[in-house]
Amino acid sequence: MVVAALDLLDSEGADALTMRALAERLGINPMTIHHHFGGRDGLIGAMSEAVYAQVTALEHGTPIDRIGEILMAYYAQVLRYPGLTMLIFSRPTVFPKQAERITDEISALLSEVGLPDDRTWRWRDILVDFTHGSALATAMSATGLDCAPQEDQGYTMALTELLTGLKRASDR
Repeated sequence: MVVAALDLLDSEGADALTMRALAERLGINPMTIHHHFGGRDGLIGAMSEAVYAQVTALEHGTPIDRIGEILMAYYAQVLRYPGLTMLIFSRPTVFPKQAERITDEISALLSEVGLPDDRTWRWRDILVDFTHGSALATAMSATGLDCAPQEDQGYTMALTELLTGLKRASDR
């Protein structure tokens, strides 16, 4: 059901993601989906959990390298599923557990870098918001065109600059 919902969102857009449309696509009763997920927010949450469960850090490496790995993996998922990201943004009651895990992991790694708490959350927000913006802008650059979005458009280079600045900030 989750894969079919992601396909429906990808092909038809957020407005088309309804229990009825998904049930029709799957050839089942809409109440089956409602019963399984408890409503649209539950479905969106399950979709998010499936997509963002793949976003993890390396076991080894410096905290800054590991932050970079998490953000690159997150960027790839937001780029692949921009409609899901926008859907989550439009529904404040849906904050996936995986998103919370990712931001908590980034915060913990920023603490390992040696930043004080007030700078930890500031850097976390800068890095995550930059990743959202870059991935969504890249994905939207292909909207209406008959092509896939370019994979990077400078994200990796800009992220490297930000992480270099983070390292300098932590050395102070």
